Amino acid sequence: MIKALGAFIFIGIMLAFLIFTTPVTRLGSGFLVGDGMHVFTYHDLVKEAGALNVKFPNEDDIEAEVMFLDPASNLAILRLNKMPKVKRLPLVLSAKGLGPRSESVFTLGYPWTNTLEDQHVLIEGSADTSSMLIGLKMALDPVHSGSPLFNSRQEVVGMVLLEAHAKAAFPVEASHHFAIPALLLEKAMKAGRIEKVAHPVENLSRDAFISRSRNNIVLIEAR
Repeated sequence: MIKALGAFIFIGIMLAFLIFTTPVTRLGSGFLVGDGMHVFTYHDLVKEAGALNVKFPNEDDIEAEVMFLDPASNLAILRLNKMPKVKRLPLVLSAKGLGPRSESVFTLGYPWTNTLEDQHVLIEGSADTSSMLIGLKMALDPVHSGSPLFNSRQEVVGMVLLEAHAKAAFPVEASHHFAIPALLLEKAMKAGRIEKVAHPVENLSRDAFISRSRNNIVLIEAR
């Protein structure tokens, strides 16, 4: 009886040790900028990570390192350890951002099971710039924080942040999701010495744009 009790206590201690010492993997999104070696995401996802793995649709995973952090804006830029093999249409950062009125916007959610049959999920909604952040009315999951926000001209006008992730850095009180505006993204790129894409936005249909640009959008595992 004593031996059985001792074994039970030992197993309990070992389980507790494994629970408290096993690194927790956090998941979020990001997107390629500049020359394709850099990834935008949000600061809270990567701030305590000892290892970062960037997953590309239907491609090998690539390890990355943090090269720029801006806690005040909840922004981070990662540098990949090697150039991704995916073919992609580089994203264009909006020079003007959103106007004062509500506009239609969309983002692309990363395909979870990462098979050839998977497609990024199109998530549509509307946005307004009534505060320092872009207010969003769209259905999002926590993993979508870090995704690019597109306007109807297929320009990146911001980076998606779920309500909890936005309120971790910004003094916003509204109960909806948000996006960090392109102005702050551009500021971070300048601080990280990353050049913007200079080519003009192509006049593509929505489906064609998604097909050619979706490989920019990645899943980030922070451990």
